[in-house]
Amino acid sequence: MLDPSEMYPQGFHPVQIDRSRDFKGKSQAYDRTQRPPRYYLIDFGLSRQYNSRTALDNPIRGGDKSAPEHQLGRRCNPFHTDIYHFGNLVRVRFMKVNAPRSWFSFCVAHCRAFQRYTGFEFVEGLVNAMTAAEPAKRPVIEEVVAKFCHIRESLSEAKLRSPITSKKDSSVVTAFRYTSQAIRTVQYIVLRKPAIPEP
Repeated sequence: MLDPSEMYPQGFHPVQIDRSRDFKGKSQAYDRTQRPPRYYLIDFGLSRQYNSRTALDNPIRGGDKSAPEHQLGRRCNPFHTDIYHFGNLVRVRFMKVNAPRSWFSFCVAHCRAFQRYTGFEFVEGLVNAMTAAEPAKRPVIEEVVAKFCHIRESLSEAKLRSPITSKKDSSVVTAFRYTSQAIRTVQYIVLRKPAIPEP
């Protein structure tokens, strides 16, 4: 969940976020570089606590029911499934890879074929590892964090400031986005605003 209070100090309309709460004007908005928002992991109502990472339990049927081990209908390691869910969240919400469930293994192997947005290719390998069909082959959370930190540190300043574009956009729209992004980027560099805020 994103806390929008920094980016939208006066709030916004719940249906159309570019409008004010009363829908009488435009909402006052800042981008994430100007005013970095906070993100929260929520919805722990289905959580369980375990004494060991080797625990086995019946699958918890939450919002994402696509984990391969859940299709088998037997006890599984919930920690492996948590890694899958984090990876799949990035795949579906950020990389926009929406393949039918029966195409799971093909999607993992050919992620870019279904990708609707460009700009997140750098994390593709990590997401593929996190969503491996065989649960035991997925990395543990410490490995995920270390790998992501390594990936982030390897990215250039230009990459960190580059826009995310949709493959559906026309070349005119893409050119406009790149131009407006370039103007903002120059402003942020002059103002010494980091591409990614320090936590």
